Amino acid sequence: PSAMLALAVFAFSGRPSPLALRSHAVMQESVAEAPVAPPPPPAISVMRVGDKTLAGDWGFDPLQLADSSDKLAYYREAEVKHARLAMLAAAGWPVAELVNAPLSKLLGVDTLLQDGRAPSILNGGLGSVSLVYWVAILGLAVFVENKSIDMQLNTGARSADYLPGMIGFDPLKKDSPAMRAAEILNGRIAMVAITVFALEEAFFRAPVVTETPIFFKPFWTLF
Repeated sequence: PSAMLALAVFAFSGRPSPLALRSHAVMQESVAEAPVAPPPPPAISVMRVGDKTLAGDWGFDPLQLADSSDKLAYYREAEVKHARLAMLAAAGWPVAELVNAPLSKLLGVDTLLQDGRAPSILNGGLGSVSLVYWVAILGLAVFVENKSIDMQLNTGARSADYLPGMIGFDPLKKDSPAMRAAEILNGRIAMVAITVFALEEAFFRAPVVTETPIFFKPFWTLF
């Protein structure tokens, strides 16, 4: 009714009435005081096994180890680290068995292979590896961990869309859901593969490149 009266006064006099101005001010205050919806919480704080927030989430957790968001983040951080290391190891193990002997002969030094097998805890030979190598590997591990530990612990150095395993390294700008899914899938396969390499060589006492040459040598050399 007050708004209709204000319009009538305006139509009669040709200028806005105090009542019209006051009604307009009240409307503006109502709009300004409208509550703003809070932003959604970070995905890492509400994710659960099976909700597909993480790449490679197959909803598989039969022991219910990751029954909270914090535990899920912890276990995924560990899984991604082991997956990346396993991919390096699964590639480096057979490459070492293929090239270490001829490369050592070329350089005139003793090979590190143990009867053709890569040095490992089960195969032996780790004591022959140079101390310089171990120091370099330890330094590299400390450097990488130092760059990512703040994000993992959420000490104020990570973005709102951070998910476990994101260390901010993507020089080729290829990050995507498909690439993340491929990484974790290949990493899981690599963790199984490197375990099989170690057990196979310990049991059969022969290099994996000769026990299963179909995986490591050109197929035309097998016939």
